[in-house]
Order: sequence, then C-alpha cells, then structure tokens
Amino acid sequence: MYDFLKFVDELRQREPIHVEIYYSKILDWTIMITKKGCASRYPKSPHIGEDALLVSETDCDMEFAFAKAHVALKKWLLENNGGY
Repeated sequence: MYDFLKFVDELRQREPIHVEIYYSKILDWTIMITKKGCASRYPKSPHIGEDALLVSETDCDMEFAFAKAHVALKKWLLENNGGY
C-alpha cells in the first residue's frame, strides 16, 4: 500500500489526477483514479462522462486491492501516456 501511495504522490505532481479510496462492507476496498474532463484526450481509455478512468479496482483484501490498483495504474500510463 505504501509503495502505491508513494507512486501516486509522485504522479500527482506531474499529472492532474483524482484519487478515491474507500471501504464499505458492501463494496469492500475500492480504489478509483480519474482525470477530470479528459475523456476525449484518451479515447482508448474507459470513461465516466467527461472523465478518463485510469483505475477502478475493488477487493475484500486491502493489500491486494492496492496491489491491483498499482499494476493497473502503471499499465494505463504505459498504454496511454508513453510510460510512467
């Protein structure tokens, strides 16, 4: 989890991103990262309205949810941003 948060902290200094991390007993751990108003800039990326969806991961295991989000974010950056 710490490695993911450190990576996101470094990324947010270069990229305008929005990060949501929450837990509920119905949805378990959920991590979502978006770029607000950027859906048209990333046509291959999923989107929510006008926002590009970089990461949407859910799991009942907190550490696994963060690990999946870390991998998904790096994969998105490689595919859509030319690297990380």
